[in-house]
Amino acid sequence: MSARVIKPDFITDNECYINCPNKRTAYEWHLNDRNDFALKKAKKFRLQYQKLYVARHWLVTVLLRLNTTVNDLVYAIRKGYLDDINMLADPTVWEGIIEDLKTASAEDEPMYILRAYTRSQTFSKQINSDMAKDTYHELKLYCTPLNCNVLARTQDGIQAFVAILFHPKLDKYLSKGNFNVYRGSIIDNASVLEGYENGSIIITTTFLSTSKDLAVAEVFADPDSKQTNQISLLCEYNIHNYRRTALEMKPISNKPYEEEVLIYP
Repeated sequence: MSARVIKPDFITDNECYINCPNKRTAYEWHLNDRNDFALKKAKKFRLQYQKLYVARHWLVTVLLRLNTTVNDLVYAIRKGYLDDINMLADPTVWEGIIEDLKTASAEDEPMYILRAYTRSQTFSKQINSDMAKDTYHELKLYCTPLNCNVLARTQDGIQAFVAILFHPKLDKYLSKGNFNVYRGSIIDNASVLEGYENGSIIITTTFLSTSKDLAVAEVFADPDSKQTNQISLLCEYNIHNYRRTALEMKPISNKPYEEEVLIYP
């Protein structure tokens, strides 16, 4: 597998040409809002991906080229996104991820995309970090790929990845019923918690890996004893079988014992 070495650009991935006054290196995995504007944003986000797979008359599909396939989306992820990632730091992991993507493309099977996502935190962290960046620049700064280096580099690939997660072949993995899941994490800046108060509405801007097993989540919330500024977080989410809320990852994951449930943004 060949990996590209990324050369520094005159403007970094953390800047955009206009709108962003300061260099921003950290992006939260949520946005806060106090009115129904947040709900409208979330609804618009979901509809644009669900429409990709709505059944249409064959003539409309042919004329407008709306027959999106897994192969098309994998191509967008690889050529429009992964080609700009430096894979030299962890080549073995990336090799496995690329193989999963090739299998997904060859078999027209989106399940292998999920397998690539769960293979290593290398890929999942990259995806979620860029998703948070894209959402912040698009919804908060009103950027477009024409005026924003962040969106220009990542938007196409991220949108293709999210679109795959709405593929009807993954419906069999959708979480059903009403149950609780848990997510443990560590932060080193209390400002991330700003806005978490009664009455606020939270938009998750990334995929959230959670577990049905509280003990698993607690492992991820265990701070490093060598770091004195870490804050341990343990979140509990109540999953409702409403729209497309979450996916059961246990049948797909390389670590089924974690009983992972992946919450959609």
